[in-house]
Amino acid sequence: MDTIPNTQTPSPLDICNQALCKLGESPLAGIDPNGSLPSRMCYIHYHPVRREVLCANRWSFATEQCTLTSADSPGEGEHSVQHHLPADCLRVLEVSARQWTLRGRSVYCPNKSIRILYVADVEDTSLFDPLFIEALATRLAWKLCIPLINSTTARQALAEEYHRIALPQAAHFNGVQSRSNDSHPLYRLWRSSLTGGE
Repeated sequence: MDTIPNTQTPSPLDICNQALCKLGESPLAGIDPNGSLPSRMCYIHYHPVRREVLCANRWSFATEQCTLTSADSPGEGEHSVQHHLPADCLRVLEVSARQWTLRGRSVYCPNKSIRILYVADVEDTSLFDPLFIEALATRLAWKLCIPLINSTTARQALAEEYHRIALPQAAHFNGVQSRSNDSHPLYRLWRSSLTGGE
């Protein structure tokens, strides 16, 4: 029996072709802004949809931490110091200040130095896990559905698949693997079974 060879990490083109397959479209040889309609649509929509799916969850592979230090002097207001977000920041998750607010691309708080945790604009597909890729391909297929096959029925089915299956499944397994053993909800029960309740 022939075996299927192990392929390399999917490229943006592979992800686009996975999305096109969901629509019954032929795969592309390349993504070209001046090419066929599918090629142009993939060129237009791939990166915006990738950023959208990245923003949809706290993905472990896309979570970054950094320290921001401002030259502003603290004023009398609670949000008097401005900290500019990193260029690759898509979504702020946590800020070390007790009180802070987000305005545009800046965090305002009373602290001159803060640590932030954020979702980064990750383009390297080698960092994507398979379930994230499936969610991304499904969302991309939803985006391409009307311009390529003009089917509201298929678009609704893809929306259901993305919101009810692909995204929740990817988010669930990402959350499980990103926890350390001692913080996992089942860890104490598992330890207790090994030690006889000690």
